[in-house]
Amino acid sequence: MRTTIVLSMRAGVLAALLTAVTGVAEGQYMRGVNVSQAEWGDPFNATYGTEFSYPTAPTFNYFAARSLGFIRLQVLWERLQPTLSGPLDPTNLGYLQQDVAYAKAAGGLVSIVPHNEARYALNESYVANPCIIDNPCPGSTVMVTTADLANFWVQISNVFKDEPAVVAYDLMNEPHDMGVANWVTTAQAVLSAIRSNGDNKLVMIPGDGWSNATYWTTYYGSNPLISDPANKYYYEAHEYFDSDFSGTYAETYDQELAANPQLEEVGVTRLLPFVSWCTTNNVPCYLGEYGIPNNDPRWLTVLDKFLTALDGQGMPGTYWAAGELWATVPTCSCSLLSVQPSNNFTTDAEQLPTLLAHVAPSAIRTASTAGSFGWATAPGELAAGYGNGFATGTMAATLPLGTELQGAEVQLTDSSGTVSLAPLLYVSPTQINYQVPAGVATGMATVQVLNGGAVVANGVLEVQTLAPTIFTANYTGQGVAAAYIQRVHPDGTQAPIEYTFTYDSGSGQNVAVPIAFDGDTLYLDLFGTGFDKASGASGTVVTVGTATASVTFSGFPPQGFAGEDQIVAQLPASLAGAGQVTVTVTVDGVAANPVTLTFQ
Repeated sequence: MRTTIVLSMRAGVLAALLTAVTGVAEGQYMRGVNVSQAEWGDPFNATYGTEFSYPTAPTFNYFAARSLGFIRLQVLWERLQPTLSGPLDPTNLGYLQQDVAYAKAAGGLVSIVPHNEARYALNESYVANPCIIDNPCPGSTVMVTTADLANFWVQISNVFKDEPAVVAYDLMNEPHDMGVANWVTTAQAVLSAIRSNGDNKLVMIPGDGWSNATYWTTYYGSNPLISDPANKYYYEAHEYFDSDFSGTYAETYDQELAANPQLEEVGVTRLLPFVSWCTTNNVPCYLGEYGIPNNDPRWLTVLDKFLTALDGQGMPGTYWAAGELWATVPTCSCSLLSVQPSNNFTTDAEQLPTLLAHVAPSAIRTASTAGSFGWATAPGELAAGYGNGFATGTMAATLPLGTELQGAEVQLTDSSGTVSLAPLLYVSPTQINYQVPAGVATGMATVQVLNGGAVVANGVLEVQTLAPTIFTANYTGQGVAAAYIQRVHPDGTQAPIEYTFTYDSGSGQNVAVPIAFDGDTLYLDLFGTGFDKASGASGTVVTVGTATASVTFSGFPPQGFAGEDQIVAQLPASLAGAGQVTVTVTVDGVAANPVTLTFQ
């Protein structure tokens, strides 16, 4: 991208929640995201932690758990190598090494990319003077050369060539306007230097002209560009769907549609020239960047059609962009493209379901059955795995739970190397619901779906001691809680339970039922999973709107369903008339997903 940022739930309800099938389109090939924030800001004067930073472990955990663990990790050449052909900066190199370690622990893979556009900014009295490679640099006697870039990559190679979590080197983000220089010559020289260093890692070869997929042949004609003795490379193009190809999306969808009535197909159309070039030359190719804003759902159709075309060509791809700092720039239109989750990783970005419909065909991504968000599960938690080809039919389990349905099994290998089969609740070709075995060790676990003994899907799962999630009425982990009210009259008698939601045929959704106190004492029964190993009521905090509810029970209830946990809390009468409020839950200090209730 061109822009740089300076007691137990009633059986019927539970069954509906546990067997609700989330539709997942058939996906293809390796997918991931760009993680962008380490390259932000002035190369010499930016403040770490606010103007730029390196991402933390949860970001890598989150995307790896979603089978989007191929991370195109943005860095800045000047920060890693403050002097041309000088030593690498130990502080920034340490940050980068830590990120690689985070990715490795999460089961992800990293491609390192300097976000420099074939430029290097000279430090002239702490003022950045960007210079194009192999061009005279205005106001300076120093020239930035291809040899300097090769030196950078050889030093990076010295650090990472034996690190399997670094799967690729991406030579340069979006070279453009190269002046008298020739980017192909530069790319070949740098690739040769890496190979001469005894490093046979995958190398991504971006194209000139902002790596624009549509105009690829304008720059390169019909012939392949480089020669690689290791034969381990991809040509890399980028593609955005706005009128100027920039990814800034300065115009609205309606404005774009007025100029291009075929806007839904623009991603497919713009991809074709690059596909044709790759096919003609029989070379491997990759889409390093693509993205859409989240301000109009019609862009999701554009993205979906584009990804379907990408799937059809078997090309890997990385979405632009993610990173924790994106939440700090809401006034920038570029932030609309971010797929970084919000609310402490409990709220997915609008674009994420579309991306998840196009992950690798042999992938399984797992989330709590209470909602497809977050990145961790806990021993005993109810989980849902999504993918393709799990089984040839659909089947729900009967009690007691077994470990095989329709020939399908879920096998977990935990961080200690222990292998176990998970109890299964439901299976279909695209979804398999299971309970994480109670004895699984914390840390990263590998997950395999077997059918007839053959492996049909692979994934990773981060296991924590606690991973509380609360069920919602529409199965998403967002909106009205799938809960009920226990009403106690002043004389001590109890009324029949009252559900906090009801089905609305007009919207086809479950909607909130307003809760009235009417002089009674009300107890809220919330249902969730992932916290039966917690300390109980004393360690559980429930906040309803601005009021704190008194928790009387938290954990696995007597005569409960396997994996189903429960919280009972007395509601303060001050909530009468509050309207819709947010309910937040923490269990032993670990936050669950926020849900809603409505009071009258």
